[in-house]
Amino acid sequence: MKLAASIIAMFIVILFIWGDSSMWEDEKYAVYYIDGDIKLGIKVDDDGSFIGRVENNVIAVGSNEKYVVVKQLTSEPDVISYFVLDKENDNIYLKPYDVIEGPYTEPQFKKLNQKLDLPKFSEAF
Repeated sequence: MKLAASIIAMFIVILFIWGDSSMWEDEKYAVYYIDGDIKLGIKVDDDGSFIGRVENNVIAVGSNEKYVVVKQLTSEPDVISYFVLDKENDNIYLKPYDVIEGPYTEPQFKKLNQKLDLPKFSEAF
């Protein structure tokens, strides 16, 4: 009987951990792990539905009241791309290419950061 209770308890814990795949959240945005990849998306509902914004290999993210910034490891080894998302102009009905600026190289991103005062990366994955 103890073994059965232990197995049931372990199963419940696994469901709670598995059900919440969100790794970072800011208002309507979240970084989540799905299909073996870390992605940034905009929340559709509170049940864990997202619409993708940056789909592959997100390695860092940050935000402020106006922007979300994303650092992505590309498919080429050691090549980093940067993206900027303007929160004010985003909603669930838009496609990623309508609201995401980038990919930027590091020098381009630094120049844009000076112009827009972008947020720092606050979470790394």
